[in-house]
Amino acid sequence: MQPRTNAGRRTRNATLIVLLMAALWAGTALTAGATHGDRSAPNGPVGPLTRAVEIIRG
Repeated sequence: MQPRTNAGRRTRNATLIVLLMAALWAGTALTAGATHGDRSAPNGPVGPLTRAVEIIRG
C-alpha cells in the first residue's frame, strides 16, 4: 500500500504546482492587461515572445 500513498502524494503535489502556476499566469496577465495602454499590441506572458518573432520575421 505504500506505492499507492506515494503516487497519491505525487499527484497532489503535481496538481498543486499546476494550480499555482495557473494562478501566477492569471495574475501576470491581469496585471499586464491593467497597465498595458496599447490594446492592439500583444500582452500577457507571451506578448514579448510574439514581438520577438515579428522582429525576426521582419
